Amino acid sequence: MTRHTPLQQLKEAKQIAHDYGCTVSERGGKYLVYRIVAGRPVYLGSRGTPETLRRFVCQVTHFH
Repeated sequence: MTRHTPLQQLKEAKQIAHDYGCTVSERGGKYLVYRIVAGRPVYLGSRGTPETLRRFVCQVTHFH
């Protein structure tokens, strides 16, 4: 299995989020995940590392 760098994991998490109507914001060393609903962002949660961010984005978007 190929290991991905943190930058690759971050880019992939942001792309998955974008594809499923969400967005990722970086604030204070954390990655915040929002879903865009009726033109407004709705906070879903935050994670501290790109690896856990990708896992979280996959859970909230039901990405395999």
